[in-house]
Amino acid sequence: MDLWYDDLEVGFSVKSEPILLTKEAIIRFAQEFDPQPFHLDEAAAVGTFFGELVASGAHSFSLTMRLGVNAGVFKGNAVAGLGVDELRFHKPVRPGSWLHGKFTVKALRGSKTKPDVGIVDWLAETFDESEVRVVSAIVRNLVLRDPQRLT
Repeated sequence: MDLWYDDLEVGFSVKSEPILLTKEAIIRFAQEFDPQPFHLDEAAAVGTFFGELVASGAHSFSLTMRLGVNAGVFKGNAVAGLGVDELRFHKPVRPGSWLHGKFTVKALRGSKTKPDVGIVDWLAETFDESEVRVVSAIVRNLVLRDPQRLT
């Protein structure tokens, strides 16, 4: 699905298919980007605040972006990310979680300097298999306008 800026309106939403987060993926991400005991080792994680292995918040947000790409929101005519606001980690993400995303247009505005693009603020939310929201953020994207609809 290639969404043009002109196809969008406030309230429009897209849902992604679920993906499985494995223990191995959590550890692999943590080894490279967030090497803390509760992300790296199940035995060591028992003695931490979480009491078990959990995904890094950075990993959880990265998965949110992946879900957005999978859903067609952050690819195709979405040409650049402009920023992230209000990033929240609501609940820890555990190994074996099936995660899916919901992406809802919160605001739209045309570019003042580039008439061929618009700016979209997406409410990006990730949920686990129990429909518990684990991550949310406002993701600002630059999206191409449909050249056939430019006036």
